[in-house]
Amino acid sequence: MSDIYGIAKSGLQAYKEGLATTGQNIANVGNEAYARREAHISEVKSGSDALQISNSAGYGVKIDGITRAFNQFIDIQLQNAASGFAFSTAQATVLNQLEQVVRPTQGSVSQRLQELFESFNLVAQDPSDLASRHVAVDNAKALASSIVIVANGISDLRNFVSENLETDVSEANGILKQLAEIQEELLGNEPARKAPNDLLDQRDALIKELSNLVEVNVDYKSGGMIDISIGTAGQGRPLLSGVVHSNLVVQQSGGSPKIFLDNSNGGGLSKIQLQSGRISGNLAADIALVETKSALDQMTRKLVSEFNELHNLGTNLNGELGGDFFNLDGVKILKTSDEYSTSQINIAGSTNTKNGESFQVDYDASKDIWSLKNNFGEEIAEFRDTFDFDGIKINIAGKASLGDEFNIEFTDGLSENLNLQLQDGRDLAASSFYLVERDPENVSSTRLSISKFEEPKLSGFANLSEVFSGSQNSANPSNFLNNGVLGVFENVSRINELTSIQTQPKIQFGQDITSLDNSATLTLKLNGTDRNFVLGDIAGTFDNYSVLAEYLNNGAIRSDDADAYSFSDLGLFAGGNSSTLSITSASTPNYSLLEEGTFGTSTGVLIPGDTGDADIQIFTKEGVHIAGKPLTQLEAASIITQANGFYSSAQYNANYLATDIGDTYIGASIERLTTTGNFVSSISSLGTDTAINSNLTVGATAAYPTERALMADPIEISTAAGGNISFEVKQGMMAGNIADGLNQTASEYGLKATAFNQIELFDIGDVSIQFELIGDNSEPVAVSASISDGDTSSLVSEINDFSDVTGILAFKSATGAVALKKIDGNDISVRDIVTSDGSALSVRQLDEFGEVINTEAVSSGEYIISGGQIKIISTDSFQVSSGLNIADNSNSEFLSSFVKKDHDLGSNSSDYEFKVLGSVDSNNLDAAGINAVAASSSYTFSLSTDNSLEENSVTIKPNSTGQLTSAAVGEALVSGLRSASPQTKLVGNEFEFIDGFPAEQSSIEFQLGNENYLAVLKTDASYEIDGTNVIIDGETLTQTEALERLVRTSSFDISGPEQNRIYVGFEESGSGFRLFASAKDGILSGDGLRLSDNNSASQKSLFHLDNNVAGSTITTIMSGEFDLTQGAQLDFARIVSGSNEFNLDFDPAAVPKVSPANPVAGISVEIEDLGNNQGRLLINIDQSTTDLDVRLKANDNSASFGIVTSTAQLTLGEQGFKVSNHDNQRVASSAEVSSLSNTVFNIEDLAGEDLLVYAKGNGKISLLGGSQVSTDEIDSREITARVTMDKNKSVELFDYASGDYLGTRELSDSNNFFFRNFNWQFDGNLVDDDAFNVLNSTARKDDASNLLNMSKLAELSEASGKGGYNQIYTDLVVDVGFNVRSSEQGLETSKIIYDAAVDRKSEFSGVDLDTEAARLLEQQQAYQALAKVLSTAKEMIDTLLRFM
Repeated sequence: MSDIYGIAKSGLQAYKEGLATTGQNIANVGNEAYARREAHISEVKSGSDALQISNSAGYGVKIDGITRAFNQFIDIQLQNAASGFAFSTAQATVLNQLEQVVRPTQGSVSQRLQELFESFNLVAQDPSDLASRHVAVDNAKALASSIVIVANGISDLRNFVSENLETDVSEANGILKQLAEIQEELLGNEPARKAPNDLLDQRDALIKELSNLVEVNVDYKSGGMIDISIGTAGQGRPLLSGVVHSNLVVQQSGGSPKIFLDNSNGGGLSKIQLQSGRISGNLAADIALVETKSALDQMTRKLVSEFNELHNLGTNLNGELGGDFFNLDGVKILKTSDEYSTSQINIAGSTNTKNGESFQVDYDASKDIWSLKNNFGEEIAEFRDTFDFDGIKINIAGKASLGDEFNIEFTDGLSENLNLQLQDGRDLAASSFYLVERDPENVSSTRLSISKFEEPKLSGFANLSEVFSGSQNSANPSNFLNNGVLGVFENVSRINELTSIQTQPKIQFGQDITSLDNSATLTLKLNGTDRNFVLGDIAGTFDNYSVLAEYLNNGAIRSDDADAYSFSDLGLFAGGNSSTLSITSASTPNYSLLEEGTFGTSTGVLIPGDTGDADIQIFTKEGVHIAGKPLTQLEAASIITQANGFYSSAQYNANYLATDIGDTYIGASIERLTTTGNFVSSISSLGTDTAINSNLTVGATAAYPTERALMADPIEISTAAGGNISFEVKQGMMAGNIADGLNQTASEYGLKATAFNQIELFDIGDVSIQFELIGDNSEPVAVSASISDGDTSSLVSEINDFSDVTGILAFKSATGAVALKKIDGNDISVRDIVTSDGSALSVRQLDEFGEVINTEAVSSGEYIISGGQIKIISTDSFQVSSGLNIADNSNSEFLSSFVKKDHDLGSNSSDYEFKVLGSVDSNNLDAAGINAVAASSSYTFSLSTDNSLEENSVTIKPNSTGQLTSAAVGEALVSGLRSASPQTKLVGNEFEFIDGFPAEQSSIEFQLGNENYLAVLKTDASYEIDGTNVIIDGETLTQTEALERLVRTSSFDISGPEQNRIYVGFEESGSGFRLFASAKDGILSGDGLRLSDNNSASQKSLFHLDNNVAGSTITTIMSGEFDLTQGAQLDFARIVSGSNEFNLDFDPAAVPKVSPANPVAGISVEIEDLGNNQGRLLINIDQSTTDLDVRLKANDNSASFGIVTSTAQLTLGEQGFKVSNHDNQRVASSAEVSSLSNTVFNIEDLAGEDLLVYAKGNGKISLLGGSQVSTDEIDSREITARVTMDKNKSVELFDYASGDYLGTRELSDSNNFFFRNFNWQFDGNLVDDDAFNVLNSTARKDDASNLLNMSKLAELSEASGKGGYNQIYTDLVVDVGFNVRSSEQGLETSKIIYDAAVDRKSEFSGVDLDTEAARLLEQQQAYQALAKVLSTAKEMIDTLLRFM
């Protein structure tokens, strides 16, 4: 019976568990996370398996365990399906919203574009109608607004996606943490809180949630453990392994969110690729948003660029250039603060200069101040509320709190920044700035249109506009490694003093400073002579050679010989640092050559200089050579290439090569100056060298030639560049005609011909004169005038009355002289000259600088024919010949040189100005202070003198920046010339206080040569007489003291042709004072400083000066020192008084040594003995002299008497000086300049061109200079295009204003060409010599041509690729729609797959109520039956017991 009990009891227990399991299943019928349980029952095979009730063996059933309905394959399928479905759902959600953004029901971008172009067409019908203009501007604003709305909508969606990603990543990390905790429980590391099957249900539910977020790979292990990885199966990265999990991280990378894995092992972040899941769906949606935004930005940039390009080419109703239509600059601001902050930041001004940059503004509460930092964290400034920063104004308002921070990013090209630049309809640039006109002479009816076309930029060449934009000096030049193309000046309007400099020899010493003592000696060998510089007490006072260099440079240490030379005297300049002393020598030609040197125990390292010539050339990219030397054919072929930066169609053109000051190209002045000047040959119209035969003829009027003399042979010119020119002179051609003809044939070789014809009629007495004048006129004009007191004004006026007929201008050049100038350089004929008294006169030909070419005497009754001179100029050498006549070819120091000379016939004077390069030729040090440049320039100027055997010549060698200016050099040269000339002084009569002191503003005028100077008295003291005393400013003084006080407090304001030319003041004399005046340095002409005839007797009296009487008012003229022991000399000098001249004789044995002692009343001559057998000549003139115009004049015997004069006067000006000829004399001049720079270029008013710079020489390429780029908003150059229908069908292009050649283009098969960033398109068949002018104007208010061009942007141009924005936006919308449809289809597919997986999972592991109900009934019945067995067994036992 015990077996029955055991069987029944085990059955009851088994089915009790089964009932409980079935009940659990039924209870979780709606729980998706629940997996169906099953209780598995098996038969007990042996007693050991049975639940023992007694010691006897029994049989029955047992529960093998409660299992979950779980299929690994089904779960993995569900996980994958869930990931795919979540991906599609997330993506479709965002893309559906994107479609609503880009395609709103109203006000779409496409609609706004259509409205804008329709309004353009409306304005084009009547450009002056303001109403239609306002509508167009409103529509433009609406377009900008619609694009901004779309851009902001996309940005909002991206923010939405970003927030979703943050949330989803956080959720995924939370799930991974829970899974790790479950794993710990499963391992038994943590107290079990739930039955294992419940943990597994929870695990699987979490895996499904994780799969919704991100696609994972699950590896099921024994004991319910799992490993989870992410990424491609088999290659994924672990997310969960055992109880260790990693975290996902979302970060911005490249402007887009990316998912990274934060490894649990501390390996840092690693990027992972996700294929599905909600996170991946959001990432995919963000990619679509980025692509859409990028397409929108690209379309917007295209719209803005093309609209602005055309609008900039137009003019508005205000007559102004259109400017930009749209703008894309913007500012992004992100604020970080607490809830108490109310601070706000405002950014205004021109932000486009900072595009792409970011800044940070932080609040410092301790200082109550804001700090501006750049993106590197470097502080730029601190400020309170406002700050101006590079044109940007930052303004902060509101209450700041601790930790306030603004991050500012300046952006460009983003569609959300789009805004309209036009204020109203008047700003709409409807008319074109450019207007194309057909030449009225055109045969064809073809029309030309131009449109903007950006040509490719040069690459690989330095932009010299940037290289030469700052300040430099010769110690800090821009160095180039090789010759050839050095770079390009881009869009340049001005090039200032671009020059190549030579390098000087230098020597460097590395002597240890600590080893130097008092005996340390620096020895330099200069031209074979050692110069020693002993340190002496200076040793030990410095620890850096820069200090020693300063001692040497300032002359504190001098050579130890008798000369005691300083570094400056020897042309040396030093630099140094802590270890090296460097000494540079100016060397030849002005100083001795540096050969070697030692310092202490060290021998110097000599670095030779480089005196080569870089031979700089400047071209346009079309091959126009504007500055430099003409090229040979081979040079042109090798230089004018695309590889060197020229256009493919560039052709070498030397027609505009600058050869003279004043040369221009396309309206810009082009100047190339050299130290030696350009090469020049001067020939007469007979083909002979001007110096040999200047074609000046004088003869009897009866023999006046009936035809013009003809050049016997052609003019032959051969150039250094290999050019050969032959020009045949035709009968009747004169100098001007010949020069014009030469320019037509020779300009292409870089040659320029000019003609000039200037003559002077002089020595004309006080007579009536008459003659016939022939110039341009074939019939002579009769000229007659009377000359009185040498005044030729009436003769000049008479000649100029006929200038329109003769082409001859007349100038009063001197006393009894008149200068004639033939404007075109052709012949001047003066026929049948008759003077009233039969007196003769003279004629001389003058060169362009007013110097004498040839002189002839002319008798009454004779004629003069002056053939003009032809000057041929080039920057390189050439030879001119005509038959056997070969003209001299040499450099002219006044022609495009460092010395500018301009002669004025009217004033008979020449102005001189020296080109001085202070940045090149001064003593300079580089930035490190080690490399020195020694001042090496020299300036020499020479004038002919009244001594035909001697010149007045002076050379200066300035070395400091202050000395190296044109004004300073001019002043130094003038001072030198004057110092060699006689000195002069005037003194008045002695006076005392009782005699009177001139009142404030009293004036007296002086005359110095031909110049007058007015001196006005200035005094601060006022006085009153108190008996015998004088009260000045409240102080009582004696009369002597009072006079001293008045003299001390007085001064003179002096006005006249030259500042500081004379000194005027009071000096002590006897017991009183006297007025004095003296000329600074001396006077070239030898004139005495005298009182002007403009002074009244009362004026003279005020200053105690004699009035036309002998007395103590004396003018003194003083010669230089001379040897009193020299031999006797007759006529060693002359005194000129008015029209009279007096010879002076010297006899050392006579008393006095000079005679006559009194050549005329009022003039005395004496020799002042200066001691040491030296003396000087004194000429004293009192006021009784009949003619106060007295001068000391040198002659050929004056050289040893310290007398050097020229019949001319020097006047110092602001930048140079003037030499004025006197007394019918014409001085000759010469000049010479040496400099580290032998060539300098200046270009002005180029209006934005690209210029290539090429170095053709062999010297070291070291350049200095400055440049300025054009600020013009638009290319305003007007152009003429002329067609040549040769086999190449070419078009030559010229500057409209100047007619200068710009370039050549060949017509394409499409009948167009590209030039200066424009597409030039012809609409028909052209005929040879057709011409078109591209002009510009801002005044055409009724023109809509520019707006019509803008209207064409509505459609895409296949030729230019411009326009077509509607189609571009439509394509954008279509792409979005395609992505939406694709995502929706993906969503439908993934949902089907997901639903199937869910059904499969539910079918396999879900709870079915019918099945569970049937099982419940079965288990209930079994339980009841077993209970019956147990009760039956009990009854049987009870029965047995009763029976017992």
